[in-house]
Amino acid sequence: DASKDIVSEYLDQNPHLVEWVESLRGGHETNKQWHARREFFLRNMETFPTVQPGFPSPSLDRLLSLSICWANHIFLGCRYVYCSLVPGLFVIKEMAEGVVVNDAPVRKTRDEILGKGKRTAGMMLKSYCIFSCVHT
Repeated sequence: DASKDIVSEYLDQNPHLVEWVESLRGGHETNKQWHARREFFLRNMETFPTVQPGFPSPSLDRLLSLSICWANHIFLGCRYVYCSLVPGLFVIKEMAEGVVVNDAPVRKTRDEILGKGKRTAGMMLKSYCIFSCVHT
């Protein structure tokens, strides 16, 4: 798998990062989920220049959160609705460019399963933003 080779090569060239990166793995993640999220994380580290290996920071928290949102979307089918107060939710797909996940699960929405029309974006936006953005 080419993406594993890229990550392995990068970590071989930067052995000081291996232990730190592995410490970021969630105990619940399968190898497949972790390898994909690790690649997402490593591909985007340069976007967060204040991230310093081994040191906690708001930038590290943000990058980890975005990587988890992306992994949850790919592997668990979580959906995130646009909200102007949470701009990171728009960029997750862009940040994931180049990360290939073979045999990712395919999910159907509740409305697709029940054969109902889609809810309007306005309905979803209103409920999401009121709950998630105002209360954070």
